[in-house]
Amino acid sequence: MTLLETVSILFSAALTVSFVRNLRGGTLARDYKALRSLRGWAWVPALLGSWVTLAAILATGILLVTALPQVMGFSWLQLLATPEEAPSAGQNLALGGLRIPWFAWVFWALLMVNVPRLAMNEEIAFRKGHRGCRAVIWQSLKFGLAHCLVGIPLGFGFALTLGGLWFAANYLRGGLRRAAAVHTLYNWTVLGLAALWLAGVL
Repeated sequence: MTLLETVSILFSAALTVSFVRNLRGGTLARDYKALRSLRGWAWVPALLGSWVTLAAILATGILLVTALPQVMGFSWLQLLATPEEAPSAGQNLALGGLRIPWFAWVFWALLMVNVPRLAMNEEIAFRKGHRGCRAVIWQSLKFGLAHCLVGIPLGFGFALTLGGLWFAANYLRGGLRRAAAVHTLYNWTVLGLAALWLAGVL
């Protein structure tokens, strides 16, 4: 087992423990309250907006990494990787559990259930109290680049600024709960694609 694989497994194990503790803590009802902010047809533009935002993030990230691979393709995980692993070392450690064959679907289910809590935590950290144009842009940039801490390449960190702006727009419109609800839909969209990948469809 390589160092990169070991780090990924240990990170996944820590997340799994956190997810299980949250389930045992009986806070699911509270975590899911934010979804009530999307009433009636509000689900439709929120979901469509999440799809468009995800497509824009992927396109922008790929463009940046392709244009400047040495810089925008850099992930700190490359420092841990073997020469064979280095080209594909950039990954989101938070999704590392999906790469463990015998555990992938269990991890996926735990992550799906815990998404509303994770989304709310990120909205509190990056959106709460920031309403001016400059503050929104700066917080959105920090939101994107913060994901580089879990291993995604720098180019995709910059691209995730678009996601931060989308969530910020919803925060300005409906507060933390609406932003967390839209953030949850976005993350569920990503995990929906991950499920297709696990099933061998993608």
